[in-house]
Amino acid sequence: MKPRCTIISKPLSPSIYQRNSENKAIIPIEVIYTRPVASIEVKAVGVKIESPWISLELYYGRGSGTLELPSGWYSIKMKAMDKDKNIVEEDRIEKIGVGEVFITSGQSNSLNFGDTLTKSSDPRVLSWNPKINRWVNCEDPQPCDIGPEVDMGVGGSIWPTLGSLLAKELDIPIGFLATGWGGAGIAEFGKGTIKYERILNALNTIKETGARAVLWHQGETDAAFETTGEEYELLLKDLIYRSRRDSEMNIPWVIANAAYHPKAETNNEKVILQAQKNCCNGTDIILGPNTDELLGDNRITNSAHFTKKGLEEHGKLWFSTLKRIFFDS
Repeated sequence: MKPRCTIISKPLSPSIYQRNSENKAIIPIEVIYTRPVASIEVKAVGVKIESPWISLELYYGRGSGTLELPSGWYSIKMKAMDKDKNIVEEDRIEKIGVGEVFITSGQSNSLNFGDTLTKSSDPRVLSWNPKINRWVNCEDPQPCDIGPEVDMGVGGSIWPTLGSLLAKELDIPIGFLATGWGGAGIAEFGKGTIKYERILNALNTIKETGARAVLWHQGETDAAFETTGEEYELLLKDLIYRSRRDSEMNIPWVIANAAYHPKAETNNEKVILQAQKNCCNGTDIILGPNTDELLGDNRITNSAHFTKKGLEEHGKLWFSTLKRIFFDS
């Protein structure tokens, strides 16, 4: 087999790009060629849509251009031609998506501490694996960035459930970048900490592809440790504003109303719940689901973590909240 001299180098397969308010995304295309060619053209092929061929700009072994595509899954086809329009080489990549992308963050209930491993049955739902810089099928435990396994968890999460519900409802690809940290209090996300760097790394990862929002679920540890409402509100707002400044990514944060911990006093939980509400402005910091209502058989005995039933119900709460905030017209 002859070595390929012309290949699509960008986007990588699979990829998910955040759709805009017009239900579209601009996909940057790059092709590398090491043989003489007169022109290179690319097109996108989806289930319902096929774009026209577009010509790339060629410059010293690289071709570049963009495709504007509506939401959905696509393959990208490329053909390199000589001066007589004869095709001299072709390439094709699969699973390029336009849909919804979310960064998930907080403490253990935003990550892998449920008692049952779950996975999405929908192939359009993906998780970002920062260790290999690649989107993978959304199944637990969710892949995470820097940090010890004990703080990332090896159990189940809510994201496969949420992703499946969103993909079915919206009929588009869904992507998650997990950045949580088990047991973390709000003060542990300060500038320069490994916990903050995990969030910042995710924000930098999606600079080109975009994201809908950061989904924040945290507060249980602060309820147990009796963090004051004033301190919690100050530190959470600082985290949000700092992350936007440092990443130059001004995307919304959706803040779960979450404080339940078996070792916390009810009044301390109420303090954290109110502080979370105080942080929200209804525009770019938005109040999310109240997950403290999921008690009883939704929780592991004497634990803040969720059972299989709880993970499913938790995912449903996030689904109904995000649908109301972003997708109900």
